[in-house]
Amino acid sequence: MFRHFFFCLAGVLCCCLAAAQNIRPEPKMTFLENDELRIGMDLALGGAVTFLSSKGHAGNIINSADLGRQIQMSHYSGPWPFEVGDKKPSPSWAGIGWNPIQTGDCFMNPSTVLECRNDGKEIYLRCVPMQWPLNNVPGDCVFETWTSLERNRVHMRYRCANHRSDKTFYPPCSQELPAVYTVSKLWRLMAYTGDQPFSNAALTRVKNDYRKPWPWTRFVATERWAALVDDADWGVGVFKDDGGEFHGGIYGEGRTDDPKDGSTAYLAPIHAENFDANIVYEHQTDFIVGKLADIRKQCNDLAAKQLPVWRFATDRQHWTLSDAVDQGFPLKGEWRIQCADKIPRINSPVQCWRAESAPGLTLEMAYGSDSKAKVAGVGGLLIRVYWKRLDDDRVSLSKSMVLTLPDNGEYGFHRLNLAASPEYKGLIIGLAMETVEKPGSGAVIRIKSIALSGAEK
Repeated sequence: MFRHFFFCLAGVLCCCLAAAQNIRPEPKMTFLENDELRIGMDLALGGAVTFLSSKGHAGNIINSADLGRQIQMSHYSGPWPFEVGDKKPSPSWAGIGWNPIQTGDCFMNPSTVLECRNDGKEIYLRCVPMQWPLNNVPGDCVFETWTSLERNRVHMRYRCANHRSDKTFYPPCSQELPAVYTVSKLWRLMAYTGDQPFSNAALTRVKNDYRKPWPWTRFVATERWAALVDDADWGVGVFKDDGGEFHGGIYGEGRTDDPKDGSTAYLAPIHAENFDANIVYEHQTDFIVGKLADIRKQCNDLAAKQLPVWRFATDRQHWTLSDAVDQGFPLKGEWRIQCADKIPRINSPVQCWRAESAPGLTLEMAYGSDSKAKVAGVGGLLIRVYWKRLDDDRVSLSKSMVLTLPDNGEYGFHRLNLAASPEYKGLIIGLAMETVEKPGSGAVIRIKSIALSGAEK
């Protein structure tokens, strides 16, 4: 599901040749600062973050060698290729699909800021992004950001309001939440990637090879943060409390503090999403500037420690759907999955918990038919529930259980004792579910919630 996303990120590293005919606009900055940090957004470039500096470390740590870097919003969906009228994508970007980004496009056409408010405590920005692979095509959506400072931490909230005319339900794509490009002096990518999060165990330096077709490393940061730091362990950490999957690494041979240099370091927290034509997609991310040990402590203090509970009241809770369709955004109290002639599959986001802390799983689900068409599994539908461990590349039958949904259309609480399986152990990083058989056209699976639970006392 990351195929198009991989192609995209590999290409963002350099501008299209056609961009040479366009001139980058003069900066139009708005700043927010406190006793420790100064952050700046360029209103000539969609309000993307182009400046971040610590009072104790002079100099800007954000890379802006082209309009695909900075700290900026970037979203992805189909079709592939994405064309508007007679405008086709640059050949370098034919596989990227629909990709509005906050700064501008690969031809150096900047995005347009619609509104900016800076009261000295918070910066609010609203912009129309540009479609990265196309020449001067505004995105069919609106981006908004809210930015505030607390000591050495930047807190940012994001919203993308889609208004696409193309209503196609495209396969899930990975979203950068957000993309973060820094100067290449912050070349060491650090995170905790082990199976004992929040235990102060040794950190990992995540390595990549930018010369490969896919230049970045995909990894699970089990404490939900990662950092780009210099040789003295100083830099910026990125924390996303509802996630764990990241991509990142170093590009080029340079190790410089020049924000316009071609070499850069990159980091992005990731969620895969079915990105609806009318979705209002909101999320938040924190950035901590300082020494690595302090970055880790602050992120771990911010991290929620409760077990995952997903309630599908208004959205999919970062779960994704393949080989079926649903009612689309927004959900109205339930996730309603309309089956066809394939086996539908849903995947949870990457989230981490230890098996022994969550032996039980409760699914509030219903199954039935919205037509008189015959559906498979009359009397009940078999659902296979998979779990994935930190050391697994993919799910497997050995790490799964089956439950039966009655064919009566009525909700029930279906409980699984995951601890009964000897394979349910260690650090778990996500769930997946699919039907054992093809349900058939007209079959409907409805889900209100999926919740992990601890041992009964």
